[in-house]
Amino acid sequence: MKRAWQNTLRLLVFSLLVGFHVAHAANAVVSKSNPTPKPLEKVVLQLKWLHQFQFAGYYAAQKEGYFRDEGLQVEIRQRDVRKNNIQQVIDGDAQYGVADSVLFLYLAKKAPVVIVAPIFQHSPQAIFTLKSSGLDSPYKLQGKKLAFYKNDSDGFPILAMMEQLGVKPVYDRRINKTDPNILVRKEVDAYSGYLTNEAFYLRNTGQAINVINPVNYGIDLYGDMLFTSQKEALDHPSRVARFKRAVIKGWHYAMKHKRKMAQYILDTYHPVHKSLAGLLYEAHALEHIISESTVPIGTLDEGRVRFINALLKQHGLIAKDIDLEHGIYHEDNLDLQFTQHETDWMKKHPVIRLAIDNNWSPIEYVDSKGNMQGISASFFNYLTAKTGLVFKPDTHSDWVQAVEKMKKHQLDVYSAAISTEERRKYARFTSPYVKFATVIATRNDEPYLSQMKLLQGKVVAVTKDYAFEEMMHQLFPKVKLYLVKDAAEGLHAVSLGQAYGYVDNVAVIGHYIKTQGLTNLKISGELPYSSSIAIGVRKDWPELQSILQKVLNTMPTETYESLIKPWLRVSYQTQYQWKQLLVYVVPILIVFAIIMFFNHRLRKTQAELEESNEKLSRSSMTDHLTNIYNRQYLDQSLEVEKVRADRYESKLSLIMMDLDFFKKVNDTHGHLVGDKVLVSMSNLVSEHLRKTDVFGRWGGEEFMVICPETSIEQGVLLAEKIRKTVESATLPEGLKQTLSLGVAEYQPAEKMNDAIDRADGCLYEAKRNGRNQVRYGECAKRFSEKDFPSEEHSPNNKPL
Repeated sequence: MKRAWQNTLRLLVFSLLVGFHVAHAANAVVSKSNPTPKPLEKVVLQLKWLHQFQFAGYYAAQKEGYFRDEGLQVEIRQRDVRKNNIQQVIDGDAQYGVADSVLFLYLAKKAPVVIVAPIFQHSPQAIFTLKSSGLDSPYKLQGKKLAFYKNDSDGFPILAMMEQLGVKPVYDRRINKTDPNILVRKEVDAYSGYLTNEAFYLRNTGQAINVINPVNYGIDLYGDMLFTSQKEALDHPSRVARFKRAVIKGWHYAMKHKRKMAQYILDTYHPVHKSLAGLLYEAHALEHIISESTVPIGTLDEGRVRFINALLKQHGLIAKDIDLEHGIYHEDNLDLQFTQHETDWMKKHPVIRLAIDNNWSPIEYVDSKGNMQGISASFFNYLTAKTGLVFKPDTHSDWVQAVEKMKKHQLDVYSAAISTEERRKYARFTSPYVKFATVIATRNDEPYLSQMKLLQGKVVAVTKDYAFEEMMHQLFPKVKLYLVKDAAEGLHAVSLGQAYGYVDNVAVIGHYIKTQGLTNLKISGELPYSSSIAIGVRKDWPELQSILQKVLNTMPTETYESLIKPWLRVSYQTQYQWKQLLVYVVPILIVFAIIMFFNHRLRKTQAELEESNEKLSRSSMTDHLTNIYNRQYLDQSLEVEKVRADRYESKLSLIMMDLDFFKKVNDTHGHLVGDKVLVSMSNLVSEHLRKTDVFGRWGGEEFMVICPETSIEQGVLLAEKIRKTVESATLPEGLKQTLSLGVAEYQPAEKMNDAIDRADGCLYEAKRNGRNQVRYGECAKRFSEKDFPSEEHSPNNKPL
């Protein structure tokens, strides 16, 4: 038995040795034929808070291998609340970090930080109070105890709001973890937190709460932004670009797979005091904050930064301007780098077949020699130089045929196309490389189109299978479409009276009107969508889409302008050469002087006519008394916003408002004073609305505010802000005035009249219940006047 065990042991050891040598030999062969892959670059990402869905995009980039694909090994660290997370990046403890608009204060102080990409277009920070406290506005927090963060950097939007309003609460700096119970226990009067977190927690405890959002008080700052140090940006520009690409991919994935990512965060990072339901609430709340449906993730608007700069300087929060030159990350001068996989892909696909529009100047067209020309041709020449790929245009097919070939993979790439829902079924698009306004051309004798609603029932020409055909069907279903093969045919149809107008981008229409001598045509109006022209790649070739996007991302600004500008100029040949003109120079100068005299008078008349037309256009959209939008314009805006809300699944709220006891003003003081009150009230409300809101007179003393991208909760906050503003104001003749307001949120695909009826019903419920209040939710329909408190019981009766 002992010998048997010894033999077995010898056999086992022998097998292990043989296996080791075989494996070693195999590895030696592999290492000779395949060199060791380049090691991943190790970097650290420092989060601004504890693990939660707020950072889902970064986790997704890790989980899905987006960091690895870019050659990065990333350690994601949650916040150590005892440390300044921005300083950690400056000091090199981490290469990348996440912070909000407090970064602008650092840039104003010339700190060596660089903003790489804003992920949250709006800050989720807000103040929460208990409903029972009555503290429903920041003005009421004067001297009140506000639970705040240890570091100002964590609550900058709230500080900015308080500074702007001149309110000085008592900052109780005890927040070092998520603990809204101190508000529930009434240890503090108000609590600083996030719309994505504390709102869920407090509502789950059964507490009725007020939400004070800085956005509603003019402080609309960026939320979470990816940033790095100047040292990292200067020493490793390619790594910054790769890190940004991976993060943006991660956020796209996270927002499309919310439940999967919430479960992953729960299982992997074990967030403190977070349930699956809490993470999902956070995920859905982030949709509005990120605004992915309207702004590409990672977009930084330098104009908005300049506005923020002015706002911060105005309130003394910064002494010097934000350093835009060194503090904002630009990819213009980065070295273009492809992954090994992308390089291998290009070797296997050296020739790419282009689907082009052979008659769409100046975007693209085929010249008399059969060559592709135009803006897109310039871009593809550049793409060839950067990638080595040969792009072969199909110059024989018209656009309809090109579309069919793209669907069947007989062609590979749209050289210039607008990304539509239909096209995204079979193609993936780069970001737009050129954008133009979408306009309509009509005959000169047609009036200016002040409202697109005026197109109803008219015949409008569009090129068949253009994105404009799909968009017109969606936005203006009652317009009769006249399908043509190209822009030239469409404009000639308008010129001959076969169609009322032709829709295309402004560059194309302007080009054809000038070059084809269509002097009886003009641009009569702008449609509510832009022509964002991008490159579309067949859907089974994601590698090519990535390759082309990288080239576009790293294109220098000077190069971009040199590719665009030559095609946006129209040159004209003179009829005579200079030598021929010398013979006639004297009489021509005399004639020229006469022409100049009459031309001056003509220009003056024309300027007066244009001014008159502009006034006429303005008057057709505005109320003649208050100078805000009229009922017609409100109807048009409601139609447009309904389509937008349905298409992008975005929020839309309506506020109806009515002046309380306004009849008493007219009866007591006369209609002239009543008119002054209406004008003054309208100006007051207009000053306190957001740029995206549409404010107009619905009729008499009834007004409407259309609030795009606004939930019912946000709409109620705005309505309450309006109510308090008017209540506290002194109007002409020393009068005081109050408003009753109703708020309703549009429900997807419902009739707009239903939402209007709900808002109207809430307005009249507010009037029935005592006036000077905001009502929302499920309200009754209109009430009769006998249901309302009489004017004798008006709290403002004496001033009236």
